Amino acid sequence: MKRLATLLLLSILSLQPILSEDKPVPPGPPKEGYYIITYKNYSVNLEIQVNGYDVRSGLSNEDSSGQADINYWILPNDNKIRIRFSERKQSKKQTPGLPAEAEVKLIIGQKGQFPDEGVLLEKVEHTQSNPKQMGLWIEIPFQTPFSPPSELWKQAETLSLSKELEDSAISFLKDFTQILNTKDAKKILSATSFRAKDTSVVRYYPYDEADELKSIQGMTKSIGSTWKLNPSETQFKLLCNNQILEITNKKGDPIITSKKGAAIPIYLSRIDGKWVIVR
Repeated sequence: MKRLATLLLLSILSLQPILSEDKPVPPGPPKEGYYIITYKNYSVNLEIQVNGYDVRSGLSNEDSSGQADINYWILPNDNKIRIRFSERKQSKKQTPGLPAEAEVKLIIGQKGQFPDEGVLLEKVEHTQSNPKQMGLWIEIPFQTPFSPPSELWKQAETLSLSKELEDSAISFLKDFTQILNTKDAKKILSATSFRAKDTSVVRYYPYDEADELKSIQGMTKSIGSTWKLNPSETQFKLLCNNQILEITNKKGDPIITSKKGAAIPIYLSRIDGKWVIVR
């Protein structure tokens, strides 16, 4: 009997280190990185918006696949992806393509990773076996495990569209176009410094003023004084919790263009009562 008790005690003692081992803790969500939208669509049209920003417009009637870094458009708190699938009109002469399929993913990736190596946050598919209703927006609200390090959301005012606001923005862009046509790199950098600094931070790249000046000098040498503002048939759209104003023409194209074929997308915010180029 004593021998049996001794064996049982030894067995328990030998198991104790195993039983007391800590269970492995699964890794938590990333604390930094790049928010990436990946997409592909075949034989069906696809539109994607992130907080109002058009990742992919519905104007294209072509199959596609791609990805977009959306750190610039991620808010500190509530965010929203909107996706819409629509039937593609094909002429009788066109041969049938691939089955109507599409996929959209929201991923957090790290520097040096391929998107499919990142952390998947959201996924929406349209397939033959699981079709989505055509023509209706699918809204996906999501909370971010971390916010990209932008100062914009702390400083930008909440905007409301009005004729006064729109006229004020166009007046600012007239002055900005004149600055572009001076070809003075320092003046241009001064007008775009918030954008240059903030977007560098968002992308985890250190801001280097000398590099910015060099880039602007290369642009002015190539384009010269050919910038033109086209304010007719202008379209105004509020993005990102109404803190950014996007200004385009009715087709969604930039309204500041050059004779060399270059164009400048316009995203403005009001900071301390003044218009600022922010994206």
